[in-house]
Amino acid sequence: MSEDENQLPFKHYLLDLSVCKHSRQRCQVPEEAKIPESDILDFSASLNPLGSPFRFKESGLDIELLLEKATGKLGQYPDNRYIELRTAASLFIGEGVSRDNIIPGNGSCEILRLILESIADEGDVIIAPAPCPDEYYRTCEALGTVPYKIRLNEMLQLPKRTLEKAKAVFFSNPNNPSGELVSRERIREFALRCAEQGTLLVVDESVIDLSDPSQSVADLAAKSDHLLVIRSIVNAFCLPGCRFSYGITSSSMSERLNAARLSWNIGAVTEEIATAVLKMEGGVNSIYLTRSRRFVREERQYMIDRLSSLYGFDPLKSSANFVLVNMKEHFMSSERFAKCFAARGIFVRECSDFFEGQKHFIRISVRSRDDFEKLISKLDEVYAESSREEAREKLEQTLEQGPERVAATRGTCGYYPCHFSGQDCTFCFCPFYACEDERTGGKWIDSAIGGKVWSCEHCTLLHQPRVAEKVLDVLMEEGDTDKNIRDAWVKVILPLL
Repeated sequence: MSEDENQLPFKHYLLDLSVCKHSRQRCQVPEEAKIPESDILDFSASLNPLGSPFRFKESGLDIELLLEKATGKLGQYPDNRYIELRTAASLFIGEGVSRDNIIPGNGSCEILRLILESIADEGDVIIAPAPCPDEYYRTCEALGTVPYKIRLNEMLQLPKRTLEKAKAVFFSNPNNPSGELVSRERIREFALRCAEQGTLLVVDESVIDLSDPSQSVADLAAKSDHLLVIRSIVNAFCLPGCRFSYGITSSSMSERLNAARLSWNIGAVTEEIATAVLKMEGGVNSIYLTRSRRFVREERQYMIDRLSSLYGFDPLKSSANFVLVNMKEHFMSSERFAKCFAARGIFVRECSDFFEGQKHFIRISVRSRDDFEKLISKLDEVYAESSREEAREKLEQTLEQGPERVAATRGTCGYYPCHFSGQDCTFCFCPFYACEDERTGGKWIDSAIGGKVWSCEHCTLLHQPRVAEKVLDVLMEEGDTDKNIRDAWVKVILPLL
């Protein structure tokens, strides 16, 4: 923060706040890739894989009719009471919830901010799970409250002394990004403990409609002044451009929050669309959502089984429409993996922001099986390119060190010797990869996904001290590095073959 920024008329806790960056990586597709918008596969957004209900024949929804109706309302302010919309939301949730329990919001972030603006003061403690969406922490920081991070598996066992210090507890169910779903009974018990300490429990159920809505505690929230549930149409109905979420809590809490929320916060088009999808026949058990949940269950299991068979991927058990994958044993970082796929028009959710900078988690959302197989089919291509890039990076480091380099030894490399005793490790990554010359001992092998990949496992040429020295001498000559690599192959390696 500069001295000039320090003079701005802002509250002190806003000066270090950065602009929110969405996880989607559309902007990271290299311009030269020239990938058509229609060819981009987005596994980073946790949306209904069946698409919006407007493309679902059995939904009975007509988007053109709805837009025509909304257009007729553009010349007037909405009714700030949103009676029809709130009624539709209450009927969607089901028995025990009325429109008096509903707070309409322009997205879940607006609901979260409204809650904290209404109940918390600067410095108040807000408990949030780790991991959880970054928006939880950002909302706390934007309002000067203090997010207190608790590991997800410890949340429901928080002691009384911890709960009584907190103004509110944020909890997502299913959790984002892990996909873990906690039972209704356990949430109910935790909610009672929070209420005993006068602490508000906020349960974000934004993706529960694609998981198991029978585990929702929305009906319990309608009877409690210390429990508030957030639901959303964005994920369940695949409507990311229609920002509508809603809170469910007691009528007395709802009355105060509706008085405090921004007036006319839902526009005419969003109001019409949200009302229509929430009024679909069957509500949470409509044909559209029932079929969506079945599709998610089947394809999620297929994804988990497929990924489990591949080296370096450890998909975690999930009850949501996405799968968190631990890549700790993988040779690529999650960041590099995501960038490589983004360059090919395939987006996965890189999760280092969920895990305090640890770059070995990705989240993959459920899509069609054909789409998922397209992702898998790119693995060999990504691995080959990554190996070449890493080889080039290591080569540049080696050339910078020059003759003063320190070869790897038992004390500097945990894998030494990986080929033979006394080997030279100047070129841990081969600058000639993939040479495709089987006389070296390298060969094409079957990959785990059914394709072919070049393996250098049985090539030890570059680890022979004299060979490594000669290759390095050629590579350090003046001129273009690529030309020097070709010259080194011709002058040093080919005569040995």
